[in-house]
Amino acid sequence: MGMNQYVTAGQGTDGVFVYDSYGRLSKAPDTGEFEKIETQWADNRTVIGRLGGVLGEELEDGLSAWKKGVRRPGWERLLERVRSGVSNGIVVWHTDRLFRQPRDLETLIELAEKGFTVASAHGSRDLTDPDDRFILRIEVAHAARSSDDTSRRIKRRFATYRENGVGHIGGPRRFGWPGRDLTWSPGPGETEEDRPMVSEVVVERERRALVDATEAVLSGVSDAVVAREWNAAGLLTAQGLTWVRLTVKSVLLRPTNAGLVETDDVVVARMPGDPIVAPDRFELLRAKYAARRRGRVAGQVGRGYVGTGIVRCGEPDCDAALSARKGEGFYKGTEVRRAYYTCAKERRGCGKVNADLRSVDRELRAWVIARLSDSRYAAALEAARAQVADRLTALNAEIHDCETLQEALSERLGRRELTLSAFDRANTPLAKTLAELYAERDALSGGAPEGPTTAQSAETVAAQWDAADTVERRAMLTQALGSSTLYLDRYVKRPGPRVFDRDRLRLVDPHGTRITAITEAA
Repeated sequence: MGMNQYVTAGQGTDGVFVYDSYGRLSKAPDTGEFEKIETQWADNRTVIGRLGGVLGEELEDGLSAWKKGVRRPGWERLLERVRSGVSNGIVVWHTDRLFRQPRDLETLIELAEKGFTVASAHGSRDLTDPDDRFILRIEVAHAARSSDDTSRRIKRRFATYRENGVGHIGGPRRFGWPGRDLTWSPGPGETEEDRPMVSEVVVERERRALVDATEAVLSGVSDAVVAREWNAAGLLTAQGLTWVRLTVKSVLLRPTNAGLVETDDVVVARMPGDPIVAPDRFELLRAKYAARRRGRVAGQVGRGYVGTGIVRCGEPDCDAALSARKGEGFYKGTEVRRAYYTCAKERRGCGKVNADLRSVDRELRAWVIARLSDSRYAAALEAARAQVADRLTALNAEIHDCETLQEALSERLGRRELTLSAFDRANTPLAKTLAELYAERDALSGGAPEGPTTAQSAETVAAQWDAADTVERRAMLTQALGSSTLYLDRYVKRPGPRVFDRDRLRLVDPHGTRITAITEAA
C-alpha cells in the first residue's frame, strides 16, 4: 500500500481541520483478534496527527455493523456532526470491518463528494476515485454476503435447537433458571472465567416465586403488588435489579416457564423435564393478560400533569423521569387536592426528589413564556426544523398509515371478524413499528418541535398557556425545551419558612456540558 495509509476524500486545506474518531469492536486485520476501542482510538489519533488536524469527539459502538435492524448511536452521532459542519471529517479504524453493509459505504461516498475527508488507520482507498469506489463496492458486497450466510447458518442451528425442545440457548441467565451469577463483580486477580454459578437454592426460590405469582395474578393480584412483594423479599431480577410492574408481567409470560418452545407464537416443541409452571395454568394466565383492556399504543400514552415524563430527576446517576402523585389535603382556598412530583422507586427511581406540583408548574409556566417569546430561540428553532423537515414529513406519513391499519384491525375485532389471537398477531408488529416511529419522531422533533418559529409576545404565550389543557401545555413545554433536558434537584433545607427554590429546576444542553438554572435560562 505504500506510505499512504489512509482513505482520503481528495480535499486539501490550508487551515486546521477537526476530525472525529470512531471505533467499533472489530477484529484486527492481521491477527483476527478483537481490538479494544481504546486501541482503535489511539491509532485514529495518529492518523489525525498525520493529517495535521485536531481531534473533535471520540465515538464508539459495540454492535455489529452488518445487522440491519441495529442502531449505532456513535456512528449516527458522527455522521450528524459531519453533515452539520461541526467536524471536517472522520477517521475510522479499518474500512474492511466498518463497511459490512453497502448503505454505510454509500453514505461515506456521498459525504466525500461534498468535500469531507474520510480517513482510516488501515487500508488505502480514495472515495472520490471511481476505480477505488468500484473495488470497495465489490468488497462490501462480498462482506455483506458473508454476513448473510453466517446469519442464515445461525438461524438454522437455533431452529434445530427449538425443534429439539431446547428453549434457552446461550446468553445470560434468566430468572428461575440456572446459570452464571450476573450480579458478581471480579475482585483483584479475578477474570470473567471465575464468575460463579447461581446456587440451586436461589434458582429453586425463584421458581417457587414464579409459581406463586402466577396463581396470585390469576386470583386478581396486580403485577405491581407482586413486584413490591418480590422486592421486599429480596428477590431481584437475574441482573440484580428491582422489579417493576412491566418486568413482572414479562417474566411471567415467558413460554419456557411452562416448558414450551415457541416461534412466532406457535408451539414448536416442548422442553424435557417438568415445567416450572403447569402448562394449563400458564395458558390461563396468558389468556387473562390478553383479555385485559388494552391501553394506547406506546408513544401515545396521555399524561395528566404538565411535567410527568418530561422533567427528570437531578440526582447523580439517577436521571429517571418524574411521576406525579396525589397528596393529603387540599390547596388553600380550593377544592383541588394537593399533588407533588416525585422520583418514584417503583419506576426504578431513587425516591430522593420530591416537589410540590403546583409550585413546579408555576415555574414551568414562567419559563415557557420567557423561552417562547425569545427571538434568539425562535431563530435557532427555525434552523433546526429545516434540517429535519423532510424526514419528519415521511415519518408522519408512515405513522398515519400504521395508525390507519391499527384502527381497521380494531374495528374488525369489534365486529368479531377477527379472533383475539389473530388480532394480536397482526397488531404486535404494528405496535412495535409505531413505537419505533414515535421514538424517532420524538428524537427529531426534540430539536425542532412543532409550533411557531417566530417569537411571540410574552402576553400572547401567556394567554395560550392559560387557555390550554394539559396536553397542549406539555406540547408548549416540549417546544420550549427543544433538545435540552430539564432536571429537578433535591430539596436543600434553608433557614426560614419552606418555599420552593426556583434554582432547583436546571436546564442541560444536548451534550450535557452546559448546566444552567432555569431562572438564568429564562
